[in-house]
Amino acid sequence: MLTAEASRAVAELGHVDVVIGIPSFNNARTIGHVVRAAQGGLAKYFPQLRSVIINSDGGSKDGTRDAVLKASIEDPRLLLLNTPLLPVHRISLPYHGIPGKGSAFRMIFAMARQLGAQACAVLDADLRSVTPEWIDLLLRPILYAGYDFVAPYY
Repeated sequence: MLTAEASRAVAELGHVDVVIGIPSFNNARTIGHVVRAAQGGLAKYFPQLRSVIINSDGGSKDGTRDAVLKASIEDPRLLLLNTPLLPVHRISLPYHGIPGKGSAFRMIFAMARQLGAQACAVLDADLRSVTPEWIDLLLRPILYAGYDFVAPYY
């Protein structure tokens, strides 16, 4: 079940094609990079799809939620796309319930279901190696090749 704040966010967005979920707890130093990589991947590989990045935060006290909302793409090459670029919406919400990633994931998946998303990818908030290409590698098999689940191979 979604919180009132999450339900309002779903109602405002309506339908989306893709959800990128980022669970977090005190990740202000690293989450901006993850959000920018996700935005860049969505803009570069899926510009025609309606997308949202959902940060499900466990009550961070270090400004993590602000870092999510302030993150922006700094690569000017991403503006040279031939197709219209749909905006990537960003939402940062606290989750309620038992602390931990399980509660954060439940909120992300519940919102993806309510939004009617065709695909949902989840990224750790402290990834330093994530690039925009990861978004393509995680989502393309689900969106265009009939896969139900994709996991990275390290």
